[in-house]
Amino acid sequence: MQRKKDIEELQRIYVQAVALHEQGELDEAARCYSRVVAELPDADVVHYNLGLVHFEQDRHGEAAGAFRRAAELQPHDPDNWYNLGLALKRCGRFAEAEQAYLHALELSPDDPDILYNLGCCHKDGGEAEKAVAVYEELLERDPGYTPALNNLAYLHHLLGHHDRARDLYRRLLAARPGHPAASHMLAALEGRAVAEPPGDYVRDLFDQFSEYFEEKLLEKLGYRVPFLLHELLVELTGDPVRYGRAIDLGCGTGLVGETFRSTCDHLTGIDLSPRMIEVAAGKQVYDRLAVSDLVPYLERSKTPYDLLVAADVLIYLGDLAPLFEAAFRAAGKGAFFVFSTERGESGWALRPTGRYAHGRDYIAGMAAATGWQVAAERESGLRREGGDWLEGDLWVLRRS
Repeated sequence: MQRKKDIEELQRIYVQAVALHEQGELDEAARCYSRVVAELPDADVVHYNLGLVHFEQDRHGEAAGAFRRAAELQPHDPDNWYNLGLALKRCGRFAEAEQAYLHALELSPDDPDILYNLGCCHKDGGEAEKAVAVYEELLERDPGYTPALNNLAYLHHLLGHHDRARDLYRRLLAARPGHPAASHMLAALEGRAVAEPPGDYVRDLFDQFSEYFEEKLLEKLGYRVPFLLHELLVELTGDPVRYGRAIDLGCGTGLVGETFRSTCDHLTGIDLSPRMIEVAAGKQVYDRLAVSDLVPYLERSKTPYDLLVAADVLIYLGDLAPLFEAAFRAAGKGAFFVFSTERGESGWALRPTGRYAHGRDYIAGMAAATGWQVAAERESGLRREGGDWLEGDLWVLRRS
């Protein structure tokens, strides 16, 4: 039995934890909450608050444990199950997350946020048809719930239901004029020649997929472009060459950095997605990382680069003149510019996928027009898509 003095001390620590949490002092808040639950293991609210702190710390496994304990202690509170679902989804434990959301829906069947996140759980877990059914149900209840409208349009697009996707993108644009994803994807489905997507679209796309990016690319899609680019460069130069200054353009989670690090004295990575940069930073393979668009960063560079790499980046650009020109100005004499492209017939084109394809004639002509020499080029499968290999090209340009 807790003495009154002990209870008062625990109450003081709990109040301190709440204040620290509100101030953003997450480590100290977690420490204080943990002290309280160690003495009061049946305090559901404290477990819940500890889960919130761990979630904000991106310690999602620990957050799930705290929310699960809160749900066990207070099973009739939908917030406990809802937040357990959020944490489990972040851990990639989609089946468990689904069950948590279903528990929450039993307790609060009219809550649109619970239904929306159940749909997201299905979407991110690769169950597109289930996600579609959930989003359709949600939009019947609340036609103005635009996040569900956005995801439903994306899923119909992914499933090849292009007429339905077009209708949904138009509906989304009516509700949210200028919506970056809807604007770009509708242009892709309508076959319009848009030179590049909105920056917000690219940033949001990769922020959204940062958690599962490598798992999907490497394990499910057989992605090896960074390795193949490195292999092509080494074949061209003979023995591996060391590069004083290198830059990874659109570095994502750092796959290029891991592949090229051993041949670079100084390696910079830039990307539009802050979440991707966070993942890349955790690998500790870059000397410098920055959230930036490609061309402005290159234009600000004062010391020339010996190697510029852009793996699966040009598929998000149509007109490559600004990038090729900026890369040439940022490159030192003899520098290499190494990149991949999705293969197009001629020129450049925005495909229904929302990505860009470039013809070999276009790349060769653009290289010549901006001062680059084509040093090597190779056909290659880039990754699996719809059961087949997506055909592309690997390029090495050189600055004379």
